[in-house]
Amino acid sequence: MTVVNGYCSVVDVRSQLGDTGDKLDEALIERAISATSRAVERHCGRRFWQDPAPVTRLYSADCSDRLDVDDIATKDGVLVEVDRGGAGDWVALDAADYHLEPLNADADGGAYAWWTIVVDTGPGFPVSSRPLVRATARWGWSQIPDQVGEASLIKSVSLFRRKDAPFGVAGFGDFGVVRLSRFDPDVLELLRPLRKPVIA
Repeated sequence: MTVVNGYCSVVDVRSQLGDTGDKLDEALIERAISATSRAVERHCGRRFWQDPAPVTRLYSADCSDRLDVDDIATKDGVLVEVDRGGAGDWVALDAADYHLEPLNADADGGAYAWWTIVVDTGPGFPVSSRPLVRATARWGWSQIPDQVGEASLIKSVSLFRRKDAPFGVAGFGDFGVVRLSRFDPDVLELLRPLRKPVIA
């Protein structure tokens, strides 16, 4: 299987496992990377790979001047439209009438994203339970955060090694049975700041 939108590579996993001769089963490594990458997304409540081209998504607004959306990777190509009458007559907001938050997300470089659209001038968003706001953007993050890459590498290696650890037993040490931990605290700590906040 080929890894699609993985957060670490086969080469990374091989290197971590000390496999300099490419002896380990590549299909098993790819399966571990794919499973880990999707698990990271579920745990964080967001994805970190970036759409190759703008994609349109629908939203319903419960506030006229502020709308939480999925992560936006780049301001290039962003288009925000509203359907005030609910009849499919979409009107684009002028880019000067709104801004994206968090402010200065891209100021320090590295990996970043915006996830809130704030209207500065004009009537704002139509408040409704219906999806009357349409946003077009390249969704995801500007690049994969280092923490995501490292957490994915740690977990992918752990998943790959599971085949040699039936029932979680990795072997025997000086103090008896050596077990694989169900939850890796390092993985959880790396991903903790990147979890999407749950809005009540």
